[in-house]
Amino acid sequence: MTPIQYVSRMANPALRALAGVLAVLCSLLLPAHPSVAATDKPRDANFSADWSPEDCGLFKLETRTDEVLCGYVSVPLRHGEADSPRIRLAVVVIPAADTASRKPDPLFLAQGGPGGSTIGGFAQVLLSDQTKRPVLNRDLVLWDQRGTYFSQPRLQCRETTRLPSGATPEQEREALRQCGKRLATEAGDLSAYNSLENARDADAVRAALGYEAFNFYGVSYGTELGQFLMRERPQHLRAVILDAVVPLGFSLVTDVPAVKQRVMQQYANSCRESSACSLAYPGLAERYLALLDKLDKSPVPLPVASGPLLSKARSTKPQAEPETMTGRDLDSALFQSIYSREAVPLVPYIIERAERGDYSFALNFVQLMRASQSDMADGMYMAVVCSEYGDTPERALTFPGVIKRLADEAAEDGRQILEVCRDWGVRLLDKSLLAPVRSDIPTLLLSGNFDPITPPAHAERVAANLTKSQSVTFARGAHGQAFALPCANRLIAAFLDNPGARAAAECANEAEPVFYAPDQLVSLPARAGGKSASIQDHLVALAGPAAVVGLALLMLFSAVPVYSVSETLRVFRGTSWTAPQGMAGRLVAAAPWIPVLAGLTLLGFLLFALIQLAGEISRNQFLLLVGALPMGVRSLTWLLLPYAACMLLMTLAMLQLWMHGGRSRLGRVYYTVLVVAGWAVCFALIKTGLFGW
Repeated sequence: MTPIQYVSRMANPALRALAGVLAVLCSLLLPAHPSVAATDKPRDANFSADWSPEDCGLFKLETRTDEVLCGYVSVPLRHGEADSPRIRLAVVVIPAADTASRKPDPLFLAQGGPGGSTIGGFAQVLLSDQTKRPVLNRDLVLWDQRGTYFSQPRLQCRETTRLPSGATPEQEREALRQCGKRLATEAGDLSAYNSLENARDADAVRAALGYEAFNFYGVSYGTELGQFLMRERPQHLRAVILDAVVPLGFSLVTDVPAVKQRVMQQYANSCRESSACSLAYPGLAERYLALLDKLDKSPVPLPVASGPLLSKARSTKPQAEPETMTGRDLDSALFQSIYSREAVPLVPYIIERAERGDYSFALNFVQLMRASQSDMADGMYMAVVCSEYGDTPERALTFPGVIKRLADEAAEDGRQILEVCRDWGVRLLDKSLLAPVRSDIPTLLLSGNFDPITPPAHAERVAANLTKSQSVTFARGAHGQAFALPCANRLIAAFLDNPGARAAAECANEAEPVFYAPDQLVSLPARAGGKSASIQDHLVALAGPAAVVGLALLMLFSAVPVYSVSETLRVFRGTSWTAPQGMAGRLVAAAPWIPVLAGLTLLGFLLFALIQLAGEISRNQFLLLVGALPMGVRSLTWLLLPYAACMLLMTLAMLQLWMHGGRSRLGRVYYTVLVVAGWAVCFALIKTGLFGW
């Protein structure tokens, strides 16, 4: 996995969905880019007959660049078997941005999961924003691993998406059994969808594209794939980056609860060691476990999330009964969220709000999770896990030293996986393939101190058998460091330019995370009463104030044509009126143009405030899921004072017009309407809860 909010599309479903929501919003604000057809050849490429070009629109890519290459590479289902059937792997090649310093060896990017889409997760953002690219002087090669989203065939269990919310384990197993039966017919031998053949695919893609040597980047499960590649196809492999390292032999059936408990303890310890956090959230760990137990015994109903942004989520899950929130639901949502570093400082606050009955975060997270499932090849996930750990004995599903609720959940999940493995009949890999890889290929290993599933100890375990390795741990890092973190990208670029040099990793020595306290956040309007609220609820709550502000702006700026015409008519008619002396006269004379000044100051305030609010959200998009913003946004209220001063002048001018009979009666009524509309803006903005003291 990776923390890159915009492109996370692997085992972290919440960020994938959040990326989808942001893409919808951006599509409304920005013009669409035309999709690019595949070109015949890139620069010095020497394609083999296994390559077939395709239009990039087939992979849902939009870009202005006419040099991006999209297509399929044909590979054997079983490498080394002459009569093996063929499958097709989706491939996108992004040429080096720095053409003057371009190196001949590309960087291959591998997604996690297993079952995540590399193209769906990374391609569009890397095309749209060069700052996200880990290197600029090398081509980037993204391929959807066998069985995943854009590759053919795709191992996706659509049967599970048809299950109602709250489906029983028996229903889930039956859906997976039917999925396995269908996939065996459509995709052939499911046993061939394993890490060994997957790694061999990477070298086959290299050969098909005509590259002599290549570099490899893998995140999460992609690091396991990288280790297989280092052992199976080392001849053309120049350097390797492993990000969020999964050591070979780490079982998704039996080893998860221990690392999950570790990260829970780490959050508790970090909060306890912070005076501000311990004061705001005393006894956080004990309170959290008590909350989970309470919700398990008495699940709470959740409001139905609706609206266009979540319509896709609702359409994928038939509703057999109202949604409820159990302790397991909350724990799962929170655990999945901390795959991203942006969620880390919000964890205690989310727990505290849930204690008060506000499940806004879980409501939004779960709905967005459901909206994100379309590109996750869960069939590929099952095939890989079954090929490596499908023979796990049920007696191994005991977890000494792990708290009971984690142990019970892990045992239940493990039994479900093993039953599916038996149903699907996936053959096991040779266990020797799961032994540690020994290699002298230069390797950079990146870890995050707050990674919930691949802690830094995993990287050290792998590095112990790599003679030319160096490990870097990010103090505030979560699951995956590349792309979003400039420091990680600089380390990768420097490493690839000189794999033998030691990394200058001082930038990874970050300060410990600072957890948000309740008094540091202000609620968005729909959640201000302490109730759960979806993102759509906030949009609805903001619609009224936005309409008032928009109408007021139109009214204020209407003074330009209205008074331009009226003053012109006054001149032609020769109408005269004796204005009062002194300040009153000056106010009456300036009255027509004060609304314009008020409109300009209001427009300036709104633009500045929107930029500031967008900046806060872009720095941590999880604030949208929580339904809050940093309390500092209320300081923007001071910038409303010039507008308030204009409205005060308008009010005084209005009084003078009525007192001295200035202009026509209709004109005085119109001006009064302007004043009322102008003051309504202040009340509307205060009503949002984001402004005011």
